Amino acid sequence: MNPLLHRWQELDLIAAALDATGGTAGGGSLTLVTGGIGMGKTALLRALPELAERRGVRVLTASGVPYEQAFGFGVLSQLLTPLLPGAGGPVTPPEESADPCAGAGQDAELLALVAEHAGRKPLLLLVDDLQWADAASLNWLVRLAGRLPRLRVTVVAALREGDPGEDEPRLHHLTGRAATVLRLRPLSPGATADLAAARLGRPVDPACARACHEATGGHPLFLTATLDALTAAAPAREGRLPDARTLRGIRPEGLRERLAAVLRAQRPPVWSFAAALAVLGEDTGVGEDTGDAERAGAPGAPEGTAGSAGWEEDAGDAGYAADSGGAGPARETGGGAGDGEGARAGGEDPAARLAGLDDTGRAEAVRALRRLGLLAEEPVPRFVHPVVADAVEEAMTPAEAEAVRLRAALLLHQGGHCAERAAAQLLAVSACEEPWAQEVLRAAAAAAQRRTDPEAAARYLRRALLLSPPEGPARADLLVELAVVERDFAPRAALRHFTQALLLLPDPARRARVAGRIPPFLLDDCPPATLDTVARTAAELGDAAGLTGTDRRSALRLEARLRHAAVAGPDELASSGDRLRALGPIPSLDSAADRERVTVLLHGAVLAQRVTAAEAVPLAERLLQHEPATPDHVHTALPLLTDVLVAADSLGTIGPWLHTAYDRARRDHATVPRALIACELAHLALARGDLAGARARAAEALGLGAADWATLRSLAVVVLAALEARDTALCERLVSASPPDAAHGHLPSLRLLIRGSAAALRHDLPTALGCYLDWGRTAERAHWHNPAVAPWRSWVSALHYRTGRPGQAHDLMDEEYARALSWGSPVAVGRALRGRGAITRGEPGIALLRESAATLDRSAHVLEQARTSLLLGRRLLAAGRAAEAEHRLTRAREQGLTCGAPWIADRAGRALYTIAGSRGADAVAALTRTERRVAALAAAGTSNRAIAERLEVSARAVEKHLTQAYRKLRIDGRAELAPMERLLSEECPEARTRPGEGRVPGGPVPNRTEAPRYRA
Repeated sequence: MNPLLHRWQELDLIAAALDATGGTAGGGSLTLVTGGIGMGKTALLRALPELAERRGVRVLTASGVPYEQAFGFGVLSQLLTPLLPGAGGPVTPPEESADPCAGAGQDAELLALVAEHAGRKPLLLLVDDLQWADAASLNWLVRLAGRLPRLRVTVVAALREGDPGEDEPRLHHLTGRAATVLRLRPLSPGATADLAAARLGRPVDPACARACHEATGGHPLFLTATLDALTAAAPAREGRLPDARTLRGIRPEGLRERLAAVLRAQRPPVWSFAAALAVLGEDTGVGEDTGDAERAGAPGAPEGTAGSAGWEEDAGDAGYAADSGGAGPARETGGGAGDGEGARAGGEDPAARLAGLDDTGRAEAVRALRRLGLLAEEPVPRFVHPVVADAVEEAMTPAEAEAVRLRAALLLHQGGHCAERAAAQLLAVSACEEPWAQEVLRAAAAAAQRRTDPEAAARYLRRALLLSPPEGPARADLLVELAVVERDFAPRAALRHFTQALLLLPDPARRARVAGRIPPFLLDDCPPATLDTVARTAAELGDAAGLTGTDRRSALRLEARLRHAAVAGPDELASSGDRLRALGPIPSLDSAADRERVTVLLHGAVLAQRVTAAEAVPLAERLLQHEPATPDHVHTALPLLTDVLVAADSLGTIGPWLHTAYDRARRDHATVPRALIACELAHLALARGDLAGARARAAEALGLGAADWATLRSLAVVVLAALEARDTALCERLVSASPPDAAHGHLPSLRLLIRGSAAALRHDLPTALGCYLDWGRTAERAHWHNPAVAPWRSWVSALHYRTGRPGQAHDLMDEEYARALSWGSPVAVGRALRGRGAITRGEPGIALLRESAATLDRSAHVLEQARTSLLLGRRLLAAGRAAEAEHRLTRAREQGLTCGAPWIADRAGRALYTIAGSRGADAVAALTRTERRVAALAAAGTSNRAIAERLEVSARAVEKHLTQAYRKLRIDGRAELAPMERLLSEECPEARTRPGEGRVPGGPVPNRTEAPRYRA
């Protein structure tokens, strides 16, 4: 039990009343303690026996119980049984058949009994919960109150305000005779701090005390319950308490049930108003500019509808109230502005309208709830704590809750409130066939979309689906709306809802409009029935050339999607070039549908190599100029433009465009568009040879859940990034997480490519060759002829050459080179030249590699440049041209480190060691012993300071020796010492770095040998 805090004024007044009975006769009085639920009335009464005993006053106690009001003399029996001779049986009411004067006679006897005992020793009669006392006991207490001035008896009774029993006439007669009325009020901030400290067992700082007071309004019941719930959840919590918002969110268990019983016992108008407040939430205002609230994105969901819980019976009346006013001798009465009389200024109160109350009924309900201590002392009615709303929700039957929420939704809809407030009510309704309900939910979904919350919009539309008929065009429209919203965060669900909508629409034109909104990437591995429906719709609608308006645009979109999915087989791709040329030298790009079709045709023509890079780039850039850089482009065929421009090695326009779209997707919290744009940006990074950037973008896409909904074809660039970075574990993860390859068996399989690369990594050349050959044959059958997109001949040629079939290797590379020249992009040509140079011996091979390097210098692809530099440097080194080899290998090492390919840098470094060893012996021999020692330590990466400490010389001396060593070795600085580390260390074994010695930050670190890996 908690100590009674901040009740000194009340205790002093009651002590004065007790002292008045200390004389030889009379002086008795009635003191009434009132207040709302949990204000500390019981706690105050429990503190009085100790006060009375110190004054030699005998204490008698009783308490009213709701379920015992029908039993006569129930309270009186508790109170007076200890005074009966021999502490006999309880006081019993007279029999009904007895003399009518028997009741009055018994009352007189009991009054005489009290007077007799009071004459010997003053009495203190404590009656708790007076509102639940039975009628006979109240009658007797009224008679006793009239005689108190002549008796040494003090009566202190506790009465809960706002209880329906408060209106009992006998109770009015009794309270009217009270000499003092003490009305307990909420705790002050200081009292809140003291109670929190007592409850937690340690002092709390002022900020925590303020948070507790703000969260509970100083209400003792809610404060103690909140603190108990907080300590139960974290018994060892130390330091600061949570802020007011967090504390207010705590819903103590057990308290909800107690409050529910209190509220359910209220009169119907009070209960109805409480239910309306709980359903509408705290913001029950009308007359505001709700349009502004909706534009600001306020969801308007009612507070207190999600629930949780209270705490135990009697815990709150262990109570603590504020430094009270109302402790004077006169009765305190309710009323005034604080009781909320009259309608709310500025418009009719929607809670009153929902409860069906006029102004008078509303004022009475507000007054009752405020007297109960459940409403805050504010002009606008608001529960003092969210758990009160939870209690109301728990007390309502399912039918009541359904009816009141439906009425609330209609009220808010008709009152012009933002659609999301009304929709929040409909989310809890299981059935509503009224047309306005779907109107509200769809408007709420649109509002949620405007504030970039697609998941909330989807919740409203899913509820609208539940309330709609199971068939018909209206349901199809809802399904389409929902699918369009779900595209941004749940694409698989979107595809399912698009498909359901197609099945509900008999009209081909309407079906075509729906099918044209399906994102093309979702058709990669969709169920065959969905593709069949889309193809059948396109056939029923007819060719776009014979259509106009919306039907023509729908036909263009369907053609784009079916070509993207390659449903018609490889010939469809082969015909893309002819179809594109048929549109004229400058195809029309007037509508988004035209641009989608041209994009797909251009992509198909690029794959089939029916156009050149010089022809593809202007058209692709013209398409970008017509399209705004928005996240929604991922739901169209436009991402194919990234493939086109990467294949053409033209990245200047697409990069800024994609970054703008990505920034908007991140701002709009569009998960799916952001993930897909991250894949496009990864493709650009790969095209620049930036493996680190590509892996970062790929990791971002996977972190956004792309592996859960994207097809392996959609994640092709992620697979390529993993292959380039030699991350076979990521490749296996993607393969295992993605569904099996689509039924279109004429398309090359990424799974086969992954298996071939894994075999090459473990030097299983026959398996790698088989996988690459199968993949290449499938690519040829699918008309993937462009070597900038599918350079499979380079992979197979290298494997043929390594397995002793040079003739086949040369045939393949000659064809690859011819196709690369025909396409015309620097990367494709340079890569083909490198492939030819790799399998050509002697000077012709070196010449081809030099030409490859010169060609790739016109490209931004650093990785391809590094590969050519490495191969050319090694060939030059083998030919005895050390100077030129060193230049090429140094460049290869720098490019390898720049693009995130450490294996290239490592191989180049090992070759540079060879050069340094062959040419550096004479130069090293010219060094003095000290210069050699200093240079060896520097080559190992040791800092100047660490060298000075180790050799016990000054840092200035180290710098001088290094300068002399650079001059003799004919190098420019520390970076060029690294290739000579081994030679210098052999001359000076003690120069090996000791554990813990410092290295120059960013200085040269000796390369470690890595098992060579075949680059496919």
